[in-house]
Amino acid sequence: MREIKFVLSIDTEEEWDWEGPFPNRVISVENVSHLSTFQRQVRGMGLRPTYFLDYAVIENEYSRQILADLYKSEPEIEYGAHLHPWVTPPVVHAGSEASSHIVNLPMDTVSAQLRSLTKAIENVTGQKPTSFRSGRWGITDPILQELAKQGYLVDSSIYPFYETEWFSCADYDSWPLTMSHLGTTPELIELPVTAGFNHRPFGKAQSLHQTLEKPEWARFRVIGALWALRLHRKIYLSPELSSARDMIALCKQMLETDCPVIHMYLHSSSLLPGSTRYVQSESDKSRLMMRIEKVVNFLRSQCHLKAETITNAALGLRERGELKAHDENTVCSGLSQLVFRD
Repeated sequence: MREIKFVLSIDTEEEWDWEGPFPNRVISVENVSHLSTFQRQVRGMGLRPTYFLDYAVIENEYSRQILADLYKSEPEIEYGAHLHPWVTPPVVHAGSEASSHIVNLPMDTVSAQLRSLTKAIENVTGQKPTSFRSGRWGITDPILQELAKQGYLVDSSIYPFYETEWFSCADYDSWPLTMSHLGTTPELIELPVTAGFNHRPFGKAQSLHQTLEKPEWARFRVIGALWALRLHRKIYLSPELSSARDMIALCKQMLETDCPVIHMYLHSSSLLPGSTRYVQSESDKSRLMMRIEKVVNFLRSQCHLKAETITNAALGLRERGELKAHDENTVCSGLSQLVFRD
């Protein structure tokens, strides 16, 4: 059976109402107390998670101790960096959606915040983190170059087939990329989360989706009708967003493309019922865990699944020659196509 690497990453962060203001002052990290139980559950599934830590969970003495104890007791996990600019020194008080995205901040601010976050994680683990994901997604070449300068090896900030008012990852698929075009040492690897559709080719499916989102089509609610008929579904490999059935449908398509890695993600705050709109009760939380297990069991029935942390997976893919070049000839087009708006 063909070997496929499996990465499970968790954005480990404060909890707040994602529809409300950013938590610049009152910051709760109660969800971190649920990580030990979660870790036992996913370890029982044979998984090796990567926890992307933001500054809020390290700054808090209570959650920092939990994370330190977890790291000591679980040698096969990885702690990466997750930058929320509204909690990371020098703090940028996020009074608007735009200021919550690091792609909209001055590079000297991003560099300083990255140094603060990197040092804070190093104080917990005794070593510098090697993987990074921006808070709320989005990345630029200058930020990637700064990551390499500060010793990072892997980025996971590109959110395939997604765009906002400030950046677009709409032309990216989930294939891992070598970022050699940046000319950095070390050479960065991009390992996005897995996203796509329940039919291929993904490029044409994305074009259809973008067309149907335009105002002249959106008023007819065609996307909703196609979703209900299971004819066209955009799916993200997250147990928060997608059912086990939809995630398995996506995995089937990914396996047929010969993609060498499957990358699932979620937020730590979903482990505390009531903290996110995805998990409001203990039964919702049980459903979330069941979704993870069903997807993992399906993949194991189809391939030799090798669960790894994100850095180990990325370096292994490079060693096996399974990274795509980051150029304009692939669906994962060059970062010049990753458009950022003021």
